[in-house]
Amino acid sequence: MNAVRLESLSTLNYRNLAPCTLRFGAGVTGVFGENGAGKTNLLEAAYLALTGQTDVTRLEQLVQSGEQEAYVRADLESGGSLSVQEVGLGRGRRQLKVDGVRVRAGDLPRGSAVWIRPEDSELVFGSPSVRRAYLDSLLSRLSARYGQQLTRYERTVSQRNAALRGGEEWAMSVWDDALVGLGGEIMKFRRRALTRLGELASESNAALGSRKALELTLLESTTPETYAADLAARRGEEVSRGSTVTGPHRDDLTLTLGGLSAGEYASRGEGRTVALALRRAELELLAERFGEQPVLLIDDFSAELDPGRRAFLLELAAGVPQAIVTGTERPPGAALHYRAQAGRFTPADAPASELDGLTALPLEVHI
Repeated sequence: MNAVRLESLSTLNYRNLAPCTLRFGAGVTGVFGENGAGKTNLLEAAYLALTGQTDVTRLEQLVQSGEQEAYVRADLESGGSLSVQEVGLGRGRRQLKVDGVRVRAGDLPRGSAVWIRPEDSELVFGSPSVRRAYLDSLLSRLSARYGQQLTRYERTVSQRNAALRGGEEWAMSVWDDALVGLGGEIMKFRRRALTRLGELASESNAALGSRKALELTLLESTTPETYAADLAARRGEEVSRGSTVTGPHRDDLTLTLGGLSAGEYASRGEGRTVALALRRAELELLAERFGEQPVLLIDDFSAELDPGRRAFLLELAAGVPQAIVTGTERPPGAALHYRAQAGRFTPADAPASELDGLTALPLEVHI
């Protein structure tokens, strides 16, 4: 199987990172340093450059204090060809380019990276919105059409809510027709994708040593067949609340472990195992869909993990063509180590005369 390979990552004015270009080889690259040294920001920048995606609520959070714009660039190999992916960031705006040509996020290689981080435990213990966001993000990468229909659906819900708040009940039939068509397609796609995702997650959970079976199901507020009738039945409630209370935007990805809700009954260690199983399933599903192994990004490889789970994570990194692993200590098994300190990264084992892995960007990049 082919693989996406990140050859270099450049950043300018990104969070606390100093302007730099870091080069990466095949296999595992380790990045180590104290907390706050910039390790997570480096992986976040890599994920943004590779996928065009970020989960921050305001883009200006990514721009270094005192600056107006930020920039990240990934030089990568994908599908047997070399390309340059650039992301420019400003207040409330994001510009993507591939080989100098402006593109949309959906035009980037959708299976290029998977990011594993300590916060993934929220997939188990967090709110339904966290799990919906995970599922929608993954399915949007598996299918460009899913992402397009989801965007249209969310826009329709927002407009319908505005009509409800404005007392425009007479217009509901128009909004309902659009909602039923878009929402029905979204629900059907989720059901199909969850079959394979559930299989892979269950296998991964067992491979992590769990003796409890993991199952993934959808908790739906309606069905494609009954959506129109359910909207009509709850019209009075919606008018009173001024919001759409039925549809895939209210659904949940339920996780059960040994037949019990993982969010309610799993220990912290079991929850971390389930989250790892979901990310490994994501990695395998993207590889199946696109025929290329994604770059694997692992943040803080030892956080909240016992020796068995830590070993599983390191074996996972060693088993993919390229992985970048961070930690407060040196990740074992890495072919190259970078030391992180105050947003700067230097090869840990090279003499000062050979520190060519870190290169200052020669000029500012405007978006």
